[in-house]
Amino acid sequence: MRDIKEFYEMWNIEELPEYMKILIKFADELIFEEISSILSDFKVKDPLVLDCGCGFGAFYKLTETFNTIYLDISLNMLKKFTMTEKKICGNILHLPFKDKTFDLILCINVLEHVDKSKALKEINRVLKDNGRVIVVVINKNCLFREEVFNDFRVFHKAMGVDDFISEFKVLKYTSTYFLPPIVKILPRSVLLKVLKPWKWIDKKLSKIFKGKGQFLIVELEKAKVRH
Repeated sequence: MRDIKEFYEMWNIEELPEYMKILIKFADELIFEEISSILSDFKVKDPLVLDCGCGFGAFYKLTETFNTIYLDISLNMLKKFTMTEKKICGNILHLPFKDKTFDLILCINVLEHVDKSKALKEINRVLKDNGRVIVVVINKNCLFREEVFNDFRVFHKAMGVDDFISEFKVLKYTSTYFLPPIVKILPRSVLLKVLKPWKWIDKKLSKIFKGKGQFLIVELEKAKVRH
C-alpha cells in the first residue's frame, strides 16, 4: 500500500495530457450515470454511507444528499476535495470503523490497486447485515483495453464478477465504456465531437455486451449471518 499512497500523493490530473483528461472525464460521466441508476432503487431511510477511496471527490454528487463519510489513503487527494467535513485519511485494508457501521459503501476504482481479498473482508466487516456495496473496477473481460486506465506505475489487477462472490451476494452487474482506444489519436476538437454521440452508443453496447465494458460495476449485498 505504500507505493499506492506515494503514487496518489504525487498524482495531479492537471499534469496529464489533454486527451487523457478528456477520456477520464468521459469515463467518470458514464460511471456516474450507471451508479445513479442503481442508487435510485436504494430505499434505506437515512443511511450511513462510506465512500471508500473517494479521491478528490469526483463522485461526490452521488452521495451529497446522504450522511456520508469520505475516506482516502492520500492526504494530497483529500486536500483537493472541496468538502471540509467528514473526510478521513485511512487505509481500505484497515478501515477505522466498528463492525456493522454502514448501510451503503461505494468503492470506485480502488480494488484493482490493493489486496482485494483483504479489502473485501474489511468492507464486509464494517457493513451492516443486508447492507449494500457498489464497486467499480477495471474489467478483466473487457472488449477494449484502454491503456489510459490499464497502465499504472503501481500494482494494478483487473477483476471480474467472480472475484466478489466469496464475500457477498451479487445483486446485479453491468459495465460501461466501450470507446475504441484508437480515438485517442484524434485532435482534441474532433475527440470532443466524437464523444457527444458516443454516450448513447455506449449505453446500447452495454446492453448488448453486458459484462464487456472497460469498467465493471457491481452491486453487492452482505448476507445476514444465520445462527
